[in-house]
Amino acid sequence: MTKILVIEDEESVRENILEILGYEGFEVLGAANGREGVEAAQEFLPDLIVCDIAMPEMDGYSVLLAVRQMASLAAVPFIFLTARTDRSFMRHGMELGADDYLTKPFSSAELLAAIEARLERREVTARAIGGDIEEAKRRLVQMIAHELRTPLVSIEMALDIISRQVGQLEPHQLLELLDYIGRGSNRLHHVVEQMVLITQLEAGLLTADVLREQGMPVHVSELLIAAVSLGKRFAPRSPDAVARIDERDEDLTVWGDINALKHALAEIIANALSFSPPGGEVVVAAWRSGQQAVIAVTDRGPGIPPQQLAHALREFYQIDRERQEQQGMGMGLPLARRLIEVHGGALDIQSVVGRGTQVIVELPLAEA
Repeated sequence: MTKILVIEDEESVRENILEILGYEGFEVLGAANGREGVEAAQEFLPDLIVCDIAMPEMDGYSVLLAVRQMASLAAVPFIFLTARTDRSFMRHGMELGADDYLTKPFSSAELLAAIEARLERREVTARAIGGDIEEAKRRLVQMIAHELRTPLVSIEMALDIISRQVGQLEPHQLLELLDYIGRGSNRLHHVVEQMVLITQLEAGLLTADVLREQGMPVHVSELLIAAVSLGKRFAPRSPDAVARIDERDEDLTVWGDINALKHALAEIIANALSFSPPGGEVVVAAWRSGQQAVIAVTDRGPGIPPQQLAHALREFYQIDRERQEQQGMGMGLPLARRLIEVHGGALDIQSVVGRGTQVIVELPLAEA
């Protein structure tokens, strides 16, 4: 049953509205002033609120602001009742987030029409949001299943061939099958490491406070070497592209979790390698800027169109996944950004179509 909260200080008006709505089959509750209305809203959790503006203790505007700050009621339809008709007065309420106005006196037909219109709009919006969520869930399940099953199938197939033809395979054939197994293993390792780090972040095991207490100095030069090696493993479909380290300032040291930082940079490097042309070069440069260590990963790939650049850091989103035939779950760059930010740093992407992309990471130096 649809629940409606009526907040009105004039008892006769309040009781009249409650009677009309109750007769129409709504579950109703009345409140005599704004303060009581806010308290009632928290417990009653209405599907719609009808509220007068001019009330003692707490006016309608304050009630609306309080309701919009409640997570469970932030989107509930809110209809104001007022005896004033000037447009500036009404506009102020709309700017605060009101959905509709009824000017006193009003008929029961006008009241019911306004309520039905807002409830219908809410239902349409809820259906649309629900459809988007279900579609996102479906795509996510398909993507995860694909990323887990595909490497397993390749590993099982190669092992099956080896077990059945172990005495008949030429050395180069055996090496090719072992390489097949290795690439499948790397792909599984990549997905597992992503899921582990995401779990640590969500569980509060990898936070700024934890890193301050349990982190350690990390030399940027060692970090870059390890990240480039791991990034190549994460990008097996770009064997011809190379990554070159350009360390402009030596002895840079940051503070944190070396595995998390290595993974973050490896995701960025792997992405750059994956979009580089055959034989292309990815430059991983590092230098000092004030109290920050700056790491820039630059490729000469196709670049990202401006309209798609905003989506590059969205979780589970991949730019041109079908056309580019990408692997992964679209978590690389979003996860890298979260890992960098939890270390007190920042990540930014700049791209020019036809010229390439540069990802810039800033991390506070350990001495800072």
